[in-house]
Amino acid sequence: MAERFLPDDAATEALGESLAALTPPGGTWLLRGELGAGKTTWTRGFLKGLGGDPDDVASPTYAVLHRYPHPGGRLFHLDLYRPGPSGAWSLGLEETLEGSDRLVVEWAGAEGPWPTDWVAELALTPQAGGRRAEWTLPVRGEGR
Repeated sequence: MAERFLPDDAATEALGESLAALTPPGGTWLLRGELGAGKTTWTRGFLKGLGGDPDDVASPTYAVLHRYPHPGGRLFHLDLYRPGPSGAWSLGLEETLEGSDRLVVEWAGAEGPWPTDWVAELALTPQAGGRRAEWTLPVRGEGR
């Protein structure tokens, strides 16, 4: 597990950008944190790291799912707060995702099924005027 203190939104976006470079096509990130913890802010940086426009990113709380194009495919940004962990599959998401797409899931449970073996986890918690980020990356080729 890696961790870092993020003093502000710029640092949170920078972490998302750097972790995007480590995420293969088809990769999934499960995000955890309270309301306002920085999950959508991190996703802005993640999309930027994929070459997409971070200004396109909005909270998916009410829409449940946003799709953002980037040069290597699409980023699916999903919020399971209202539909619950199994809600992604009631949307037909598994039929929509392609191998080049990446998935970021807010309010995700550890259970899946997730559409890939590459599943990373990120937790954001408030700390001393900023936030603490803790994340794990899967070993390449090793899934759940």
